[in-house]
Amino acid sequence: MTIGEALLNLRKQLGLNQTEMAANVVSTSFYSKVERNIHDIGTNDLLQILNKHQINATYFFENLNDKENISEDIMDRISVAFEQKSRDKLLKIKQEIDLLPNNRQTEYYKLQLQLTLEVYIPKAKEIPIELKNKLKQYILVNNNWNIHSLQIFRETMRIYDIDELNFLVGTILAKYSNPNILQSSLQECIGAICINYLDNCYEKNSTKLIQEVLSYISTINSKGSVLFIKLLGKYYASVFQRDPATCQEIANVLKLAGYSDFVSMLPKV
Repeated sequence: MTIGEALLNLRKQLGLNQTEMAANVVSTSFYSKVERNIHDIGTNDLLQILNKHQINATYFFENLNDKENISEDIMDRISVAFEQKSRDKLLKIKQEIDLLPNNRQTEYYKLQLQLTLEVYIPKAKEIPIELKNKLKQYILVNNNWNIHSLQIFRETMRIYDIDELNFLVGTILAKYSNPNILQSSLQECIGAICINYLDNCYEKNSTKLIQEVLSYISTINSKGSVLFIKLLGKYYASVFQRDPATCQEIANVLKLAGYSDFVSMLPKV
């Protein structure tokens, strides 16, 4: 793996565009050519970029020749262990994560693992207060959105009150104002956050950012990976507009697609 390829993989993991990744250390044009292996990057510039994003340089260089995507490998193994309900495998993964450099990405792994061990496997109704505080700190103190913090936020939105949600969702929409230039994984994650936010607004009878969020969903180009999100966006728009006919029409489509259990949990007009 070249340095350019490693930087490209790292940027995708962080959910950043090339300008954000270059971090004013080099120009966006130059950085783009580094990713494409057209230009070499100087050691000092590379170290500055890694430092700007709190990436341990030793960890970066150690994994240059690793053919696997470390991030995907760890998360895939956590997912497999969860499906197998294997606490032993999860604890073994935890030992490996504890040996990784202490940075934001490692913190993400630890939080996902703790969520799996303490919430998902035991099917806990509530997130333990200590874990809840860690999750909030990860989002609120290090308010630097990337794919990791967005995923954590998407999965734990119910731990925030509506004012916190309004603020956090507002910062997300401001940073990722054009969803159609985003990678599909990032686009889907933000779309899911929008749907979860609308659901919270319905439960808490809040309308502050509803129109902004619905408008954001409507601007996403229709394609396979986000069609479900756009359909749910139409459903919630109909709920807030008190349009039972459209709600029922969309619900019928979802039922035909095999989502009857999911439909039963949606709000009704």
